[in-house]
Amino acid sequence: MKNIFSDAAITQLIEEDVPYFDLTTFGLGIGKQQGAIEFYSRHPMVVCATEESARVFELCGAKVQNHVESGLKVENEELILKATGSAEALHIAWRIALNLMEYASGIASRTNSLVTAAHEIDPSVAIVCTRKAFPSTRKLSMKAILAGGAVPHRLGLSETILIFKEHLTYLGGMSELLKHLPELKHRFQESKIGMEVETEMEAWAIAEAGVDIIQFDKVACADLKTLVTDLKHKYPNIKLAAAGGINPDNIRDYASTGIDLLVTSYPYFGRPADIGVKMFNLELSSVS
Repeated sequence: MKNIFSDAAITQLIEEDVPYFDLTTFGLGIGKQQGAIEFYSRHPMVVCATEESARVFELCGAKVQNHVESGLKVENEELILKATGSAEALHIAWRIALNLMEYASGIASRTNSLVTAAHEIDPSVAIVCTRKAFPSTRKLSMKAILAGGAVPHRLGLSETILIFKEHLTYLGGMSELLKHLPELKHRFQESKIGMEVETEMEAWAIAEAGVDIIQFDKVACADLKTLVTDLKHKYPNIKLAAAGGINPDNIRDYASTGIDLLVTSYPYFGRPADIGVKMFNLELSSVS
């Protein structure tokens, strides 16, 4: 996977952490000594953000020797990234790179656990992640869910038409929406139209009106199974999604309903991956 950050964005990350200079390295007088740094896994994980981390080191003046590609699964104690350079460059880049890889790899690993669990039940079901990432982290979060095997649900409000009950507040209810749908479909012929529903009655009404996607919000698996089968039988081209609290405890149950899409925000919230760091003084190594 390619680096998704511009040099300007990475420079901003560096300047945020090191606005002037590394006072500790400067004070100890070790900045010009040559060294190496290695990052390694402390548990099995799906690695992510190594490309961005490599560029952090390069912009700090270090040289990256190798790194694992984002999306690759590694076991415990596997080398993820290695760089060489001055002690100053390595210490400046160290934590910035570590934060990028730990947070992104945590998201990627949680995503992959969901994908693996769901596909054990139904290999055709898609795991799609919402835009509910922590503010200002969406670009990295989207890369992480892709690395984990999922795809974005919607990247922003500008790209899809997804109608919620809150929209009906301004339309005047479901009956008014059903009147608007033919015009909406005609006006936005390149866009699929989806709607979130909470009841079986709403699902049948909008399926009859010709929506492309029905998203069930917090509907129990037991209620979905028969409804999904019946809707697909009558409307074979419609796509059906389940959303609201999809997590490792229930994803297998939802995957067993025959649903097409499982919509989740779960991967964004959890512990970062645990990545270890080793630093080496190459000048001392060469003397010994």
